[in-house]
Amino acid sequence: MSHPLRAEAFRLIRESGTLSPREIAQELEADLKDVSYHVRKLSEFDCVEEVSNRQVRGAVEHFYRATEQAMVDTEEWAELAEAEPQMAEALTDEIMQGVVDDYTASRRAAVVGLDEEFWMVRTLPLLDPEGVREALEASEEYEAAMTEIAARSAKRRLEEGTEEVPVSASIVLFKMPKRRQRHL
Repeated sequence: MSHPLRAEAFRLIRESGTLSPREIAQELEADLKDVSYHVRKLSEFDCVEEVSNRQVRGAVEHFYRATEQAMVDTEEWAELAEAEPQMAEALTDEIMQGVVDDYTASRRAAVVGLDEEFWMVRTLPLLDPEGVREALEASEEYEAAMTEIAARSAKRRLEEGTEEVPVSASIVLFKMPKRRQRHL
């Protein structure tokens, strides 16, 4: 994400589900050639993948979706947090703000919680260090499963013309400050 246009293109694809470079260029008021170059780079880095294409006036318009939401892997994150703690905090805040924005948009549209296809849980377990590692692994497995589900869904939408249903799926695991024990 070393180039601002590339980062913005990736953000739009993540948030929209599926977009073409032409749609991104229109949204960002940017040059189509520049956007196409950066989307190709995102594809080379496996950040996005082509899910469909169509003929448009003698050209082919390609549509891409994000392959995963993770910004950096665990090792890279540790390096970033040590080298640039303010950047790590800013990225964390941006991701969490995205979750809040998704919820707010759904709530304002009277969608979230009003149908039966809704699930939410918040837990505050007390874990030992091994439990934290296990929970991190479970979180990574969830993200991988959601990526596979999204790929199968994109294929069905393309092949069968099934309806596109926007969803927001998040899993957040972080350590909390120790709670004060109450003395009676």
